[in-house]
Amino acid sequence: MPDSRFMFITLALYFLSTTLCAQTVVNVEISGVDEILEANVRLYLSIEQQKNHPLISDGRLRRLHKKAAPEISAALQPFGYYRSTVSSSLEKSESGEWQASYNIDPGPALRIAEFNFDISAEMGQDPEFQQLIQKQALQTGNVFTHPEYESFKADLARLASERGYFRAAFSENKVEIDLEDYVARVYLNYDGGPRFIFGEVLLRQDVLQAEFLQRYMPFKKGDAYSLAKLIELQHVLNDTDYFQTVEVSPGEAVPGSNEIPIEVSLSPRKENRYVFGFGYGTDTGARTRFGWQKPRVNDRGHRFDSEIGVSEIGYNLEANYRVPVLNPRTDQLVYSISEINEELDDVDSDLRTVGVSLNRRRGEWRETLALEYQREDFEIGNDSDKTSLLIPGVTWSRIWGKNFIYVLDGLRFDFSLRGADEGLGSDVSFSQVYSSLKFITSLNRSNRFIARGSVGSTSTKDFNKLPPSVRFFTGGSQTVRGYDYRSLGPEDDSGDVIGARRLLTGSLEFEHSLNDRWAVAVFYDAGNAIDDFDDDLERGAGFGVRWNSPVGPVRIDLANAISDDESWQLHLNIGPDL
Repeated sequence: MPDSRFMFITLALYFLSTTLCAQTVVNVEISGVDEILEANVRLYLSIEQQKNHPLISDGRLRRLHKKAAPEISAALQPFGYYRSTVSSSLEKSESGEWQASYNIDPGPALRIAEFNFDISAEMGQDPEFQQLIQKQALQTGNVFTHPEYESFKADLARLASERGYFRAAFSENKVEIDLEDYVARVYLNYDGGPRFIFGEVLLRQDVLQAEFLQRYMPFKKGDAYSLAKLIELQHVLNDTDYFQTVEVSPGEAVPGSNEIPIEVSLSPRKENRYVFGFGYGTDTGARTRFGWQKPRVNDRGHRFDSEIGVSEIGYNLEANYRVPVLNPRTDQLVYSISEINEELDDVDSDLRTVGVSLNRRRGEWRETLALEYQREDFEIGNDSDKTSLLIPGVTWSRIWGKNFIYVLDGLRFDFSLRGADEGLGSDVSFSQVYSSLKFITSLNRSNRFIARGSVGSTSTKDFNKLPPSVRFFTGGSQTVRGYDYRSLGPEDDSGDVIGARRLLTGSLEFEHSLNDRWAVAVFYDAGNAIDDFDDDLERGAGFGVRWNSPVGPVRIDLANAISDDESWQLHLNIGPDL
């Protein structure tokens, strides 16, 4: 008995292995239709679905081939082809492989003779529904396809849910396919019912005053319900940086009304945050920084941040107290105090400032109104002095584009005015205007063109009393490459650069991407810090490597000071494009 059982198992394994080794090879070829139709035909074709079955036989293969024509016809009908014809063949080669071929003539497409569509009045006046209806493809004279029909119905239902029409339903929903006249008649009637509105917003948190948080709401009680507004609220509260988690969810409608209450659950961030970093730049040398931040000082949303930075050319200390005002999403009043120390070859400066500024949005523009008192102890060339200035100023800036870290097409413009007057507590009077522009455009998927420029001018009767912080210098990795940081400008009798009344710089750069991470660039820079716009400009040119790191683009440039025929300079710069 054991021997017979062993023999049976052995024979079974033998026949199974023989069957697997002799598996039938079937090639299915489809022609005459485009890729979309072919893909659907292959989904319908039994011979396509079963061709790789290990136990398929020649007889079953022939039976599957006979079913192909009606299966192909069924596969084409959802796309509007009801009069297709198929030429088919099934042949076996000398090597034992089967070739199944189907040449399809889809015939004429069935078109829409009538599109009877009706929608409730309130929905019809909703701009979102108007846009959807205008874009959909079910129009009289167009080819009728079932996927487009089902997609339109699904889009109507989705949009109704997003826009607060929670009782919307199809009162009529049918398609007549008239094969005699070879046309389709569509009947769709969508009743939206009442549109629901926002009810009370329930804030579940003990972090900030409810009145303060209400200022972040993109809607108010009684506004028409919109899922987009809820998503906006989620993003807005996340962006405040006050909260660790933000959950926004609609509740059940209030019985007997069409109000939807909104529940917002918030958990606070840690009270203190610490930031530490280090790096290297050719303008500053090795540098490190330490920051302490309090995202939430009190229940009115006030913030505090401070930073200590040290580099090879000096140090900086800074503290800011920020108060949300006007629109707290975009506007804040900032009280600041700082000390900046720099020791360069020709300039030593110790600058202490205290000030207040109002940062706010005006449409697409950012506006900063500032009043700053500064005292600067400095040595510049052979001169030294101490200067106190009370400086009011205003800055406007705007950015066009998306993804400011790495920009394919974008533009940034900045314009600022500032000044001081001896009659208002300053040691010297001056007025100054400064503007800069940076433009980036993608020539194609692999190439970018980058242009930037800046211009500035100072008016004063006593330039020698102006401290370095309000004089113009240039040169370095972000201005005129090929020259050391702030090494360009008028010189005194000893050859020390002492700064200028005017500034003019420009740059052209072409960048070619090698892959998603690496790129190479060539550039030409020109500019100078000058006392008159007719003065000569210095020129630099070179090439560089770009690396799109996780923290932003890293730029390594090798540039030559063309004007002075000096040696090559290496420049390293890290930061966003705009």
